[in-house]
Amino acid sequence: MSAAAGYDLWASDYDRFDNPMVALAALAFAQARLPLGGAAFLDIGCGTGRNLGLARDGGAATLVGIDGSSGMLAQAKARLGSAATLVETDLAGTWPPLPGAPFDIACISLVLEHFPAVAPIVATAAKLLKSGGVLFVAEMHADLAAAGTGAHFEKDGKVHRLPSFGHDAAEFRVALAAAGFAPCDIAEWAADDHVARIPKLAKHRGKRVLANFVARKA
Repeated sequence: MSAAAGYDLWASDYDRFDNPMVALAALAFAQARLPLGGAAFLDIGCGTGRNLGLARDGGAATLVGIDGSSGMLAQAKARLGSAATLVETDLAGTWPPLPGAPFDIACISLVLEHFPAVAPIVATAAKLLKSGGVLFVAEMHADLAAAGTGAHFEKDGKVHRLPSFGHDAAEFRVALAAAGFAPCDIAEWAADDHVARIPKLAKHRGKRVLANFVARKA
């Protein structure tokens, strides 16, 4: 099953699913303290619009979301109404012109695991950012992928697994440098540090579960 087809099937239940990775990515987004006030904000792989909603609540002036799943975009539309411009396109293909570009902030959250390499999307994000703009990334850690964990869901008694690839810090650093971002720290979040707040992470004790960084375009 392709990622787009899987998310179309998952869309109606996605926000009702108690997903520890979504909860951890939301915590990373909050702790990043992005300069949202008055910003033009792009969410790449926006899904049901969770991060667009957070950006709106943080004072972003322009909200644009892009995703390959019509089902997820329908959920985002229900969440955000006319507050955001939503664009459906294959993220692995050529993107159409996006209203609001260039952007102050681009967000990629729990999306890159579905792509065999991060460099193409990081490069496209860089082209859509203003000079000095920032890229926020929160992604499943490569340790989880190596242990066989990936995006999956159950529907009508059947477990559906989506395409999943691990990406380590070294791959991110190479992609960021090639795309013109300044060097940045890459935080590797351990499950053990967050079980008290997100109990379902307990099954991943001893593993790093999230890679997270904010990179600035030179």
